[in-house]
Amino acid sequence: MCKIEQVIKTEPLHMQAYTIIKSLLLEGEFHPGERLVEVKLAERLGVSRGPIREAFRMLMQDGLIVQNGGPIQVYQPTRKDLEEVFQCRESLEVLATQLAVKKMSTKQLDELVLIIEKTKEADQQKSFTELGKLDQAFHDVIIEGSENQQLIQLMSVIKTKVIYIRNTMIRNYYPNIHDIIGQHEQIYQALLERNEQKAELEMRSHIKNSLEAILKMNAR
Repeated sequence: MCKIEQVIKTEPLHMQAYTIIKSLLLEGEFHPGERLVEVKLAERLGVSRGPIREAFRMLMQDGLIVQNGGPIQVYQPTRKDLEEVFQCRESLEVLATQLAVKKMSTKQLDELVLIIEKTKEADQQKSFTELGKLDQAFHDVIIEGSENQQLIQLMSVIKTKVIYIRNTMIRNYYPNIHDIIGQHEQIYQALLERNEQKAELEMRSHIKNSLEAILKMNAR
């Protein structure tokens, strides 16, 4: 279980509660569909129910928790939800890749190489938590490399859902990590060559493959 530090009094309590609970959700501590009890979280964080209630409201806006006429529950994506999230992700990340081809710095390209090498090391050590972080880091560098602030802001919403899906639906299981590493290497090579068409095709294929893997695993 993730270690939780209680909130401190110098910052808005609801914002601290929001940050802590969101972190727990993204780290997969709660299961999709699990009920969240306001009073229990208030006791755990050492605050009244008011800040928890406000944190819940913010988390509903993020789409990480839901309340459909019943108790508050952790978001449980349907197949349609997964397809829609990855459809949005594909559109935004392909655009980011197209822009990054022209704008990425040498330093950012070097970061991608380092991430790929660290991913290989994490694979050897079977460090699944680290694999997830490195997978996301690779994409983050490319998104930042687009230098399009509107795109970066839009992508942050999708990114939250993608991290949640990864950490709750394929937690401790990366059956296609070798494929992922190979795809990352192909994307990097296209960026290095400043080949926009190749980079676009590689990123589009990579995201489609990721969705297919998740759908296959959750169809079992």
